[in-house]
Amino acid sequence: MKRKDIKNAAKWHYENLCLYQDYGDEEVYLDGFVDCADWRINSIWHDASEPPITGKEALVKYMTGDLKIKYRVDVFCGHEWKEMCHYDKLIQFAYIEDLIPNVEEES
Repeated sequence: MKRKDIKNAAKWHYENLCLYQDYGDEEVYLDGFVDCADWRINSIWHDASEPPITGKEALVKYMTGDLKIKYRVDVFCGHEWKEMCHYDKLIQFAYIEDLIPNVEEES
């Protein structure tokens, strides 16, 4: 998702859901929407200095030998993490379960 997509979604929500409900200034609403979307997207990523929970599937962001950023899905044991951080140049990871949309309904 790109920042432009988030801004378009914010504008759509304001115009279709909030405009006639007196939520105040459009710019304030849009900035808040974008900030919340950015927070949600970035909140699932963990720095590689923090080892993942053993046995949990994760999407791993790493750097190849030719300095390209790549992603892969992996499951790690605790003892191999430091070695993989060094040799595979692991940068960040996100648990797969955190990437899947939450479909729980509020009670």
